[in-house]
Amino acid sequence: QNEIILSVANPIPSKYSTQYDLEEQGKVVDYVIIMGYDEHYKGSPESGPVASLAFVQKGIEDALKKVPAEKLINAVPFYTRLWKEVLKTEEELAAQEGTDAAEYPYNVTSQAYGMSKIKVAIETAGAEIVVDKETGQNYAEWEADGATYKVWLEDEVALEEKLKLMKEYKLAGVASWRLGFESSSVWELILKYVN
Repeated sequence: QNEIILSVANPIPSKYSTQYDLEEQGKVVDYVIIMGYDEHYKGSPESGPVASLAFVQKGIEDALKKVPAEKLINAVPFYTRLWKEVLKTEEELAAQEGTDAAEYPYNVTSQAYGMSKIKVAIETAGAEIVVDKETGQNYAEWEADGATYKVWLEDEVALEEKLKLMKEYKLAGVASWRLGFESSSVWELILKYVN
């Protein structure tokens, strides 16, 4: 009545998000948004991309089983995680024996960066950016302070691949998390795909 558009944001469909009833939401709201990110998140036991192309595609395909394409929006990350891996000591491994953490030989921490700030961090480290074909993203890695640093970039290259999926699956559009983390060039790219 008031010409207000209602949308609901949800994690991508998975065994951990079954409490989000996408099918029912799709009957009630104008748009269902799936958050196509946090494949690897703060506190993740291993380093990895925030949103690899395969992860995003599976999220879209699973959501389309419950929500029509004209109501589905995929949200993309404007942030990247810089991962720091430090090899666990024998004592740490022994203490973790029998737990899930024992599967991973590294202590892993991460910090979120916006698009521009992560490029500065990579340049400061003198690292080379290479293409990771498996994830559909640019990647950089370097050693410093007894640790290995890894980053799968959420940049214009990764964003364009995700926008191509939006078009391929005829989704209602794209959302993002979060404003202020993007570089100004992403808006022209987004307009190229949503107009």
